[in-house]
Amino acid sequence: MRKSSGLYTKIDKQRREAKQGDFFFANYLVDGQIRKAPAFIAGNDGDDEDVIICKCTAQPPKTDYDKKVQLKKETYVRTNKIYTIQRNQLLFKIPQQPTRKEFKEIIASIKDVFNL
Repeated sequence: MRKSSGLYTKIDKQRREAKQGDFFFANYLVDGQIRKAPAFIAGNDGDDEDVIICKCTAQPPKTDYDKKVQLKKETYVRTNKIYTIQRNQLLFKIPQQPTRKEFKEIIASIKDVFNL
């Protein structure tokens, strides 16, 4: 059943339009537990159901693969922690976006993880 509220429609539209470089607050499974946290959209292949994300955290960096961005607070994109989730796990879009420099560093780090 589809709700008719404007909020539901807005969230549904954001999920459908999620693209590489966007940040979303999302539900995803980490170490066997559901985690509600920011996620960086690392990519999508045009699939209407799934997106590829990198885990984000406010915890200090653990490796060189953790790239700093400024959301509401200082956040690290863990580019070596990559998950595929369903779009319906995206709860809402975070308005802050990475700077061009941050975006390039994140993508370069993801490529480095895969030795591309």
